[in-house]
Amino acid sequence: MSLIRHAGFILIMAAASAAFGTTPSSSRPIISADSLSLIPLPRHITVYKATWSVPTQVKIKADRKSQRRSANFLAAFLRHRGIGAHLVASGPAQISFLRDKNDPVLGREGYRLDVRADGAVLKASAGPGYFYALQTFEELFNSAHRLDHAIHEVNIADRPRYRWRGIMLDCSRHFFPPAVVKRFIRLAAHYKLNIFHWHLTDDQGWRIAIPQYPKLTSVGAWRNGTEVDGNPRDISHRRYGGFYTDAQIRQIVAYAARRYVTVVPEIDIPGHCTAALAAYPWLAAGKGPFQVRETWGISNVPLSPSRRTFHFLDTVFGDLTQIFPGRFIHLGGDEVSAAAMKVWAHDPIAERIMQKRHWTPERLHDYFPTKLARFLAAKGRRAVVWNDVPAKNLPQNTVIECWNSSGIVAHDAKLGHDVIVANEGRLYFNFSQGDPRYEPHALNSIITLRDVYDYNPSSLLPRSLRPRLLGAEACLWSERIATARHLFYQALPREMALAELCWTPLKEQNYAGFLRRTGGQYAWLMRHHYNFCIPLPHGEFIPKTGRAAAKRVPARNLIIYQTSSAKGMIRLQDTIPGVVIRYTLNGTVPTEASPQYRRPISISVKSDAPVVVRCIAVLKSGRCSAPARLEVKRTPQ
Repeated sequence: MSLIRHAGFILIMAAASAAFGTTPSSSRPIISADSLSLIPLPRHITVYKATWSVPTQVKIKADRKSQRRSANFLAAFLRHRGIGAHLVASGPAQISFLRDKNDPVLGREGYRLDVRADGAVLKASAGPGYFYALQTFEELFNSAHRLDHAIHEVNIADRPRYRWRGIMLDCSRHFFPPAVVKRFIRLAAHYKLNIFHWHLTDDQGWRIAIPQYPKLTSVGAWRNGTEVDGNPRDISHRRYGGFYTDAQIRQIVAYAARRYVTVVPEIDIPGHCTAALAAYPWLAAGKGPFQVRETWGISNVPLSPSRRTFHFLDTVFGDLTQIFPGRFIHLGGDEVSAAAMKVWAHDPIAERIMQKRHWTPERLHDYFPTKLARFLAAKGRRAVVWNDVPAKNLPQNTVIECWNSSGIVAHDAKLGHDVIVANEGRLYFNFSQGDPRYEPHALNSIITLRDVYDYNPSSLLPRSLRPRLLGAEACLWSERIATARHLFYQALPREMALAELCWTPLKEQNYAGFLRRTGGQYAWLMRHHYNFCIPLPHGEFIPKTGRAAAKRVPARNLIIYQTSSAKGMIRLQDTIPGVVIRYTLNGTVPTEASPQYRRPISISVKSDAPVVVRCIAVLKSGRCSAPARLEVKRTPQ
């Protein structure tokens, strides 16, 4: 870069910082943002060494309705920490919500947060911005010490990277009560996710009451057996199921709306419909009898394309538009198997339609979502479908959610569709987080915290098509997830990484800094009784001479170092403050009685035998992480 271009670049960056109001004062000492537990990392942030000690009594000024919702949440937060908080509409206040409707940088979800020696200002142009400013403000407090009221002075200007920051919960394979669903939404809102995709129907259960079709829940919501603790090899033949009433769903939708989370319901058609077929066999293209499936599997009998079926679907999706006020409704459309296509080929009604229109069974597949997308558009809604549905015949306002083909993202965007990325190799949280021998029941693939963090959905499209990318979504399919405890274990801590990849600009993302910032989050999770996968201790070999090359093997929780050095040190650390690390040097799995790691371990590396260190992180509660393994091998010089 030439000197002139370099100077110009500096001027441009300085102007950008000034536009956000984040230019630091040279007279005030600043510290790294990684010293704070902010997840996701704000777009522009300056953290000052100085702190504001929040007084034991504060006034919160909020003079607008869009401000008061977040102000009430803030007051409850402060009272929980022992600080008296009172809302006022005018006059002096220690904390103020202010409107900035003329700032084009903020948008509806952006915000500015300034904390100084005499108070804090949370500025936004709309309700979502105030709420996200509040989440960041709360994270400035010490999560581990409720009576510590000193927070760093900061200057933050922030807005999200993506419009769609989603997480999906499958309540068909296993049913989660309304209280668990609300906790799931609260967690998403804490991390500034704004879409709750609710998978409500499948082969294993129909979970939403439709008054005109009562058998959908009296029959379709129940099955005669299920996995014990999500173990597919251990089936209990007890009646299992449940469903959400109209009142319960409305309460959940309202709960989410107060936190600026949009609920996107999914009714999966024309496959994955066995629960509906068990209730009303006349919906099927093939012959019965049908019963709600006990375990996971792909249905080979799709819906019939009859007028009666479409009247049923219009009724069901018409009800959804009355219950769910959000703009998006998901139609599913995934995994219509080759066997299901053959059923259509031999079904009289389907055969007649295909012959009349010169269609193949594959074309009949998108007939269902195409008709329903138009039905929803007439009611002011947008349909979302999985990428299994061929996009070329769909109405252009249909959103494509891409889960099993990275190549389809750019293809469908080029056809004019908005797209969402939910890549199964990086964003399926029902997969294991590490060595399956130490994980609860999950699908055998492994997606680590680092896998999620390093994923870049924007890289799947050329720059010209990136405006079509609404954002990203993680999926929690519950085939093996039977309890709330297991559910949150699978989500966390990967949901933190999801939040940062969806919110923080790519150039500001840094995995090492992210790990440092997660520390206080674990204290928050424990205080709010969220279960999580305890991160493995980080092991590092430092050779006395020369270098060491590291190879990671996530499937075995293993790091292998190759070195020519005969001596060196093992350094262990963990991201959770206050944990105790226990280790062994004889290859055995450590326990709470094993030696405690206090300082780097000196080792000698022989050429004929590797040094094996195994370690665990132990929380104050006694919970232990899975064992991590570090091997150091000597190689010839």
